[in-house]
Amino acid sequence: MNEKRVGKRTIALSHPPSVISYANIGGRQEAEGPLSSYFDELSDDSFFGEKTWEKAESTMQKKVVQRTLDQAKLKPGDLDYICAGDLLNQCIGSSFGLRDFGIPFYGLYGACSTMGESLSLAAMLIDGGYARYAAAVTSSHFCTAERQYRMPVPYGNQRPPTAQWTATAAGCTILADDGPGPYITHVTCGKIVDRGISDVNNMGASMAPVSVKLTPSKYNAVCGLVSTHHSLQQGGAKGATVMGTHNTNHLK
Repeated sequence: MNEKRVGKRTIALSHPPSVISYANIGGRQEAEGPLSSYFDELSDDSFFGEKTWEKAESTMQKKVVQRTLDQAKLKPGDLDYICAGDLLNQCIGSSFGLRDFGIPFYGLYGACSTMGESLSLAAMLIDGGYARYAAAVTSSHFCTAERQYRMPVPYGNQRPPTAQWTATAAGCTILADDGPGPYITHVTCGKIVDRGISDVNNMGASMAPVSVKLTPSKYNAVCGLVSTHHSLQQGGAKGATVMGTHNTNHLK
């Protein structure tokens, strides 16, 4: 069992899975931001045609998965597993959004690390020989997150200077046991770092201790994953390490 382990937290995959398709969807704020050109689809409707923000988040996931499948020329039945998560109780954004696909489903909750977590687990499923195709999916919605963790948007409360905006977006990546790359070659599991930050609006302070824990080599691995996105667009094939870190924020 230990032949794939490198140190205490890193796994070297024997058969690195390939990214064969990916897509993302963003909301109105994302369309106005500096990364707007990186989105495949943007909407100026925060409800995405639905009656509630929670249903909007489910719709985002459904749309992004279908788009990724179409780009890969796959049907839902071709996927062996889908690893997906969101920020809502019982992962309802994912479970309601993806239920009609009928794909074996692992519901994940890693907060800001959910995409890294889903990619890690999907990659290990393929490397272990348990799947040929697996999808990694995650989403968040500013209004559902505010209602869940802070103040419902209709209250009109004043946001402090330290407050960040949760993205209104969804992303999906399909991994395969064979393909032109880029490949996921290693997986590093992050540790929980909790310094007792009690300000629910200050996510930056909660996450900062994790950044300090990253050594230069691991930081470069994270950057390598980001640069792989560009190599995919340019037809390149590079390996990357997927890392995930989970932070807890005590609400006292």
